[in-house]
Amino acid sequence: MTRRRSSRIGLCALALFEGLAGPASAQQPSPPPGRTHIVRPGETLWDITRQHLGRPLLWPGVQQRNRVGEPRLLQIGRVLHFDDSERQAVVLAATGDVRMVDGLAVAGGPPAGALLAAGSRLPEGSRLRTGADSFVTLRLPDGSRTTLPSRSQARLVRYFDASGRPSVLVELESGDLESRVPPRGHAPAADAWRVRTRMATIGVRGTHFRVSLPDPANAAVSVLESAVAVQAPARAPVRVPEAKGLLAGDSPLAGQVQDLLPAPDWVEPGRPQNQPGVLLAWNGVAGAGSYHVQLARDAEFIDLAAEQRLPAGGGRELALFDGIAPGSYFARVAAVTPEGVEGLLSMAGFSRAQASLDGTARWLADRGELAFSWSAVPGATYTLEVADDEQFHRLAVQVGGLQGEEARVQALPPGQYWWRVRAEVVDQGQRSELVGPARPLLVEGVR
Repeated sequence: MTRRRSSRIGLCALALFEGLAGPASAQQPSPPPGRTHIVRPGETLWDITRQHLGRPLLWPGVQQRNRVGEPRLLQIGRVLHFDDSERQAVVLAATGDVRMVDGLAVAGGPPAGALLAAGSRLPEGSRLRTGADSFVTLRLPDGSRTTLPSRSQARLVRYFDASGRPSVLVELESGDLESRVPPRGHAPAADAWRVRTRMATIGVRGTHFRVSLPDPANAAVSVLESAVAVQAPARAPVRVPEAKGLLAGDSPLAGQVQDLLPAPDWVEPGRPQNQPGVLLAWNGVAGAGSYHVQLARDAEFIDLAAEQRLPAGGGRELALFDGIAPGSYFARVAAVTPEGVEGLLSMAGFSRAQASLDGTARWLADRGELAFSWSAVPGATYTLEVADDEQFHRLAVQVGGLQGEEARVQALPPGQYWWRVRAEVVDQGQRSELVGPARPLLVEGVR
């Protein structure tokens, strides 16, 4: 019987910024609410901003808030004020069902069960969850970004340590997490940025990485840039460099640093996706047990639109996405080992034009026929439907297998009808369908 170990994964990250000369004094503002800092000898506005907000490049905002005149002449003993909202995480993008967990809301944050949207602010201790086909990306006070894809739950344990210095701890409770942590120029504390799971803790020092919980007994770490340190109980920390991965937990492979699977090669990358469904294809990767495919509205994958996790089929692999609105998108795919370690990413962009089935119906009196026409969908086969009711429960006409964008039918008995067109596209063995809107059709009789 396998003995289950309890372990934790943590990451530490920092940002490469060179120091700037110090800020200056001016007349003292009336104290606004929030946190304060008393200027000590040798401190600069750059250093103070980095200490309180985690990002020294935010110093102009601190200068403006405190009415500091010359930023290179900070007066010793001066009190600087910081807005508490600057010390919270902010939602950069949210799609679908993204909520605070019921009963676990914290003071100053959204109420329990609240649906989160772009601009929502989350104080330390917030716990959030994503539903099916739902995504959220956060910006933390230190400038790092964290994304939770579908069916994930995490707690934002803390952003700062007891001294007010950036010290992020995120606890991944289920699902997946992807983070981009900027490097820092000064020597960081060992726990400057960590992700904790039940299996291990991961520490980061400026990196792009993913953490997944593929099953209750294991955590998978993938490092796309820089390096992380993985600390499991009763084990020495393991450094995982760029393009490497590691499994922590009960797996026989636990603790072994491994090469990430290579990035898959797209088939026809960038081709327009104007058919009813978005069909993506790539060549299979040896050793893959599955694939993780994501669509986003931006190249940095902050605003995710959809994702799929597909078992490996061998040879050419396919993913079909329905219900994707017109616009410009980016797609990325990673091969995943059977144990759950995600590989290197392959990205491609594509456009999606307005797909519609606009149409008209005309009475051809000289022929005693009704003529229907509609807009074209590339590569589609059409079905014309005419019904007695708007829900199309009682079909009066159904003509399928149409190759063109026009059809004629014999005159119907007088009455009120509705008509619509279905467009079906089969591409590389994958079927997708676009259904046009129901349009009224009044038949008044022979003229």
